[in-house]
Amino acid sequence: MMRVLRPAFIAGSLLLLSHGALATDLNIQPGDWEFTNVTRILGNSAFPEHSTTNRQCITAEDVARDPQFLELSEHCELSNLQVTSDAMRYDMVCRENGMEVQMTADMRFQGDRLSGQVNAELEGPMGTMPMQTDITARRMGECP
Repeated sequence: MMRVLRPAFIAGSLLLLSHGALATDLNIQPGDWEFTNVTRILGNSAFPEHSTTNRQCITAEDVARDPQFLELSEHCELSNLQVTSDAMRYDMVCRENGMEVQMTADMRFQGDRLSGQVNAELEGPMGTMPMQTDITARRMGECP
């Protein structure tokens, strides 16, 4: 599967958003955050659900980074980015090694919590594989 679909990449990159470039103050409190990502292959698949949990220190500088917040691979294109203080939505297409992944991400920011979903379709030699990643995160306190 393409590197870009790793749940940690998805969750971590979604927070590193520029409020300066988009003139939006995000409703995200800096601190030590715990992310939980649950990924499922949809349809008639024998693949089990995959869950990961990781922690990340989000600083005020991270929240205010320039537009390279997604740290995109050279194989990916971002489009339809929509941001408010409490939400973010975007589409992304990545092409690599003969495969293509189309993603749509929707995130909700609640200060000390966030939630969201990334829906993706992987086109490869085995056909289309629809995937869904549910993301939840909560602020655990100050960064260590």
